[in-house]
Amino acid sequence: MDTKVTTEIMEDLAAVFKIFGDYTRLTILSLLMDHEELCVGDIAERLNMTQSGVSHQLALLKQSKLVKTKREGKSIFYSIADEHVSAIIRIGMEHVLEE
Repeated sequence: MDTKVTTEIMEDLAAVFKIFGDYTRLTILSLLMDHEELCVGDIAERLNMTQSGVSHQLALLKQSKLVKTKREGKSIFYSIADEHVSAIIRIGMEHVLEE
């Protein structure tokens, strides 16, 4: 690793893993990996959650730079921010599924 690891970097990394440590947020990220983009209503319907509950989780994911948004008229569509996010989830799943 070329970057000097500082306390601040480790705190930021811990914060990212904390976001990944929630079942609902992981489920939302997994759903977004399966679809190019979805709006709050679509996510809420697929997860049998309220739009308010989904919006709260998406706000946390966006604040952590794990999802990005695109506005089309009155609708906001969410998608995975970049390949790093998908890779973290894929690697985690591989680890969990190892025998």
